[in-house]
Amino acid sequence: MDTDFTVKLLKTLPHLMYQLFHNVTHIEFSQTGEDVKLNKTQQKTLMILYSEQSLNMSTSCRILNMEKGSFTSVIDNLIRFELVERKRDDKDRRKVHINLTAAGRKLVKQRMDLISKQIEQKLAVLSDKDYNRFINAVEILEDITAKLGAK
Repeated sequence: MDTDFTVKLLKTLPHLMYQLFHNVTHIEFSQTGEDVKLNKTQQKTLMILYSEQSLNMSTSCRILNMEKGSFTSVIDNLIRFELVERKRDDKDRRKVHINLTAAGRKLVKQRMDLISKQIEQKLAVLSDKDYNRFINAVEILEDITAKLGAK
């Protein structure tokens, strides 16, 4: 792999994510009458848990590229907001799983619907051919990412 390709890869993927998500605003919700704003790490954590159902602390830290100590405070705040819960693994008491609560699932589902609409609006500028190419490219990247993750 040559340097030009590496530069293109490092430039293109973050730029694509920025183009699609830069105007996605903070998740806001009301908790006991007061509005709460979640930071980006808290939002990412909720989105990952929504897509994965349940993750242990170590896997969550790896996905989010965080140290366990830092991630613990993120989870503590989400628990305080009643959006996630910790559960000990029945088979291995050392493992702790993080799950969305019903309120967390509801909040993320509402947010995902809004984000989907925003992405649809952004992609509306593409021709049908480019739209289909984009969808195909994302599916290919998902497949390759899964293969790279399987060791």
